[in-house]
Amino acid sequence: MQKLPRLTSEQRANLVAYLDGELDQEDAHDIERVLSSNETARHDIEVLSRTWDLLDELPRPRASTQFAADTLAAIRVEDVGKALSDRQWYQQARRGAIVAVWAAGLAAAALLGFLTTSRWIPTEAELLQQDFNVIYNLDVYREVEEIDFLRQLNESGLFDGPPETNEP
Repeated sequence: MQKLPRLTSEQRANLVAYLDGELDQEDAHDIERVLSSNETARHDIEVLSRTWDLLDELPRPRASTQFAADTLAAIRVEDVGKALSDRQWYQQARRGAIVAVWAAGLAAAALLGFLTTSRWIPTEAELLQQDFNVIYNLDVYREVEEIDFLRQLNESGLFDGPPETNEP
């Protein structure tokens, strides 16, 4: 007795597509070859065909017009959404920006205060450096008894440059 060809699992999965005419020619030809020689496969395809016919007899549910209106209204509400200022991330970003502006203002005030005290107000060391020539020659000035002699020394250019040292 000759063994009947059976449908493979792939062919069984394609039976519905075969009934709907959605298979390509090669797959459809494979299923037709098995159907022509196998009674069980023909029975399976007939049962599937009747099942699809029975499904067509069932009543088709319809959505009410109120359902459609409610769905469209819900979609419109979701599209509108919250205002930008009501969103949590916006409020947090706004608070962060305010804090950043305050911090930048405080940093600018601190920098201005530092520059004012360090650059424009002279320190004691800077004042001493300005009067270095006078301080360096203080012993010589103490020996002078008249102011006219100091004026002559000043005119000679003695006080113009730094003192020369004779260190090796």
